[in-house]
Amino acid sequence: MPTTKQRITITATGDIKEILAVEARLHPDLAPSELVAMLIRRGHLADDSVGHGRADLVRALAGGVEYPVGYLQTLRDEWPD
Repeated sequence: MPTTKQRITITATGDIKEILAVEARLHPDLAPSELVAMLIRRGHLADDSVGHGRADLVRALAGGVEYPVGYLQTLRDEWPD
């Protein structure tokens, strides 16, 4: 598709191929280009030199699931003693 935006080519070999395979299993709804964009954003958030740190990355990735009150205790009650 024609675009005026910069395109970047990445060859999926070696560790890049393995990383993309793992991410594709974790995010089967994303196209390869979307996986690459997601990984770039994560890497940027994790890079302390750009003013972000591990805590920012954790906050960005956390909170995807809200558990009901008492959920943890319910799990503990199911564990054998």
